[in-house]
Amino acid sequence: MDPNRPPSSILIIGSGVFGQGTAYALTQRSQFNNTSITLIDCARGQFPPEDSASVDSSRIVRADYSDRHYAALAAEAQEEWRKQGDHEVGGQGRYSESGLLLCANTPPKDYSYKKSGMDYTKESWKNVMEIARETGLSQDKIQRLENTEAIQKYVKTDGYPGDWGYINNLSGWADAGKGMKWLHEKTKATGRVNFVDAKVTELVTEGDRVIGALLEDKRILKAEVVFVAAGAWTGSLIDLRGRSEATGHPVAYMAINPEEEKALEELPVVLNLSTGLFVIPPRDGLLKFARHDFGYVNPVKIARALPPSHKLPRESFVASQPFTSRNDAAGPFPAEADRDLRRALTDLIPLRGLESRPWHKTRICWYADTRDGEWLVDWHPGWRGLFVATGDSGHGFKFLPNLGDKVVDVMLGDGGHFADKWRWREVPQDGAGRETKGVYKGLITEDGSRGGSMMVLRDELAHDQAQKAAKSKL
Repeated sequence: MDPNRPPSSILIIGSGVFGQGTAYALTQRSQFNNTSITLIDCARGQFPPEDSASVDSSRIVRADYSDRHYAALAAEAQEEWRKQGDHEVGGQGRYSESGLLLCANTPPKDYSYKKSGMDYTKESWKNVMEIARETGLSQDKIQRLENTEAIQKYVKTDGYPGDWGYINNLSGWADAGKGMKWLHEKTKATGRVNFVDAKVTELVTEGDRVIGALLEDKRILKAEVVFVAAGAWTGSLIDLRGRSEATGHPVAYMAINPEEEKALEELPVVLNLSTGLFVIPPRDGLLKFARHDFGYVNPVKIARALPPSHKLPRESFVASQPFTSRNDAAGPFPAEADRDLRRALTDLIPLRGLESRPWHKTRICWYADTRDGEWLVDWHPGWRGLFVATGDSGHGFKFLPNLGDKVVDVMLGDGGHFADKWRWREVPQDGAGRETKGVYKGLITEDGSRGGSMMVLRDELAHDQAQKAAKSKL
């Protein structure tokens, strides 16, 4: 995009952190004063919709990254989160600096991925110590926990939380639902963004240019620039096979009474990067557990996604897509996820007596994963007028205060090292993210922040149904 000739119109598809964050940032740049900005999402009355990855009771806010650039960017975002005025992002309970205990298990000798959770944790510790020194924050708030016993003592658990870790009392968590509501109200208040509640079925092209979006009701919205930030759904609009993939991660909430909540009032966020299990401190009688792992894939047929180039035809293919309450209002939850999350009740919290309590509610949170955890924020190399901002890889929300500005910088060709990190790259033709001879091979994120194993969601749910059927015959 020529900064001296901004587009007359921009159509943003997706209202999560990437989409709305960018929409707001555009309204704050004088060169876009005469640009018409439209943001569309199948919101069902709420921007972003409830099944969006950006909407939840909580998201971890941390500068605890093994990557120095993300660590610095997160530290910049935290400066904003710490502002507690009613109209500031961290105000009215939107941000709590409870501390983060990051830990990992010693990897097995046959561990084959590029980086382990232990590697990530130790590199992260070095980065946050350096950031604290550079920014004048107290390094005393960051304490190493050198063995299992030290972690157990800090958490006050007799379970197995991990083998090595540290507590960073400069990190915490945000109420994601309230944070997104704050961003939405702030964006609406500019009077510059036209919000459209509708479903996009495909991108519309003319020659080598993307000119708009076809809606489910057959309307076409046109714009000089089409900006796709549809999160885990992006792969249904653009062929991203092998580059970014929708993966699902289990989340469960447990109702607790006031006495139990008080007993956990000093609990930090606890995250084990080897198992992927984590817990967020309770609020309003709910305690959240989740698993940040390699995730579930949900391979389905994609019919009208944009091909890599205007020289190629649109062809149907199989790729992973989210399976949410839109697909099944009952919200089926795999039995293996139920069992695994309950390990956190023993390993990551001090309170006993909750181990068999039913969950208050469950969900699967869908990421747009990439191979290395890097975001994909770039102009599409095969189509003019198309900008893509996706690949959150489960770590985008914390950047709500500053992500949009960085994305606009990239759009204008002024993204610096982030433009290089987030660029459209050639990917190995190794079958990842593709179906070959009827077998789907998932895309693995190898940044060291994941644990567990990748599973096919429908296989897990089918197994659960078979188990139930077998029991009913006894």
